[in-house]
Amino acid sequence: MSGLRFGWATDPGLVRPSNEDAILIMHVVYEGSRGLLPLGLFLIADGMGGHRGGEQASDLAVREIARYLTTRLLISHLAHRGPDHPIKELLEEALQAANAQILQTVPGGGTTVVGALVIGESVHLIHVGDSRAYLVWPDRLEQLTEDHSLVQRMMALQGLSEEQVAEVPRHVLYQALGHPSRLNPSYRRVSLPRDAWLMLCTDGLWGEVSEDQILQIVWESASPQEACNRLIQQAKAAGGHDNISVILVGR
Repeated sequence: MSGLRFGWATDPGLVRPSNEDAILIMHVVYEGSRGLLPLGLFLIADGMGGHRGGEQASDLAVREIARYLTTRLLISHLAHRGPDHPIKELLEEALQAANAQILQTVPGGGTTVVGALVIGESVHLIHVGDSRAYLVWPDRLEQLTEDHSLVQRMMALQGLSEEQVAEVPRHVLYQALGHPSRLNPSYRRVSLPRDAWLMLCTDGLWGEVSEDQILQIVWESASPQEACNRLIQQAKAAGGHDNISVILVGR
């Protein structure tokens, strides 16, 4: 089978009354006389701004990003043409389109987003906020994204350690979809090796489950879906203080 292997799970956790996270997955597999690389679009959004605003913002974000990329990239991919513009530009434009929709229709609502466009072995990552992407190797986690948070900025600009910023609220973001300031998404391209998993998750997972626990669960599970289910269970066992969402992707 030439497609991607993946699993996903999302849960409101044990404290929040509802789930303001949203997940969207699109997976294209082709078997025929002409070669076509498998393509997958994996999106997680973590809504903010109260129950109604957060739910609407995250839902709108993943749907608008997917709609934009379907129109501008998927159709050309199926026609064996290259994209109209560089993939980096298309991903940034998709987030800008989602941001404009949220500002117009969900005033006061906002959302993080982390997305991975996987074409063959190439992974194109885009993100805003503190939802993260990792490569999960057999012996370590490699964080691929850098949080757009006050804590991360203080560490980067002032050279402070994690211990020195321990009292700073980690949920304060300087970038998110729906935020009135200028949006500047972060983009990165990496390869997806066969001996590692790509993991996308919200802070309800990485803020509750240790790296060692993530490694153990991912590599001891029989499938990516089992691993995602077990990661949710572990985050809830640790308190489940926030909504929890995770996607695992492998080749």
